Amino acid sequence: MNKKLLFLFAILIAVAGTGGSQNKAPAWEPGPPESYPAFLTSEGVTIAVDPLYTDKLAASVFKQKDMITRGIMPFAVVVFNNNSFPIEISGLEIELIHSKRPDIHIKSISPNEVTWRLSQRKKEWDTRRVPRLSINELDRNMLEDFDRKFFIKKTIAAGGKVGGFLYLHLPENENAVEFLSDALLYIPKIYRLDNGSRMIYFEISLSPAVVQEPSNVGAGVAPTSE
Repeated sequence: MNKKLLFLFAILIAVAGTGGSQNKAPAWEPGPPESYPAFLTSEGVTIAVDPLYTDKLAASVFKQKDMITRGIMPFAVVVFNNNSFPIEISGLEIELIHSKRPDIHIKSISPNEVTWRLSQRKKEWDTRRVPRLSINELDRNMLEDFDRKFFIKKTIAAGGKVGGFLYLHLPENENAVEFLSDALLYIPKIYRLDNGSRMIYFEISLSPAVVQEPSNVGAGVAPTSE
């Protein structure tokens, strides 16, 4: 292979590497407790929450420009355990509830469903039931990112912190700020892993997280470099 071909080959490798980096979703890690305006502390545990309720906020953590427009709100949950024993929380049991509308109980949809819905051409919420899809039929990079950041079941070591995201779909035609101002995140199942006993449940008001200007919300969920 002559020098000219070697030079062209090197350029192609460099371009391919740059493209892969540009397409990579932002990394994320939990911030300190004071960076979250909505939180609650009980029995040595602090749980902070942060709804990314605008497309701009959601895009700072996920490589999707219109998640909120498409009907999916990423919702950060960060747990700080100041006890001398580990604890466990099931994200699948966490619910978004409303103080004035007791009929509302919203749980997270799965990373597979998020990936499928965001891959559809339709911009409005697709009311069809999600089909059974193999991993090969989904956008793997997108799925891996949503799966990696999903708060499914977390073990928090003594003195440790753990965070992740729920993916919530608000009722149709709701203004996100107005809805969240009267909403709470209900976390029913928290267990001590030293003796298996169940701890007190959490109900965290979301009003402090949405009264600010959107540009200032989400301080605790800033993207980080990998």
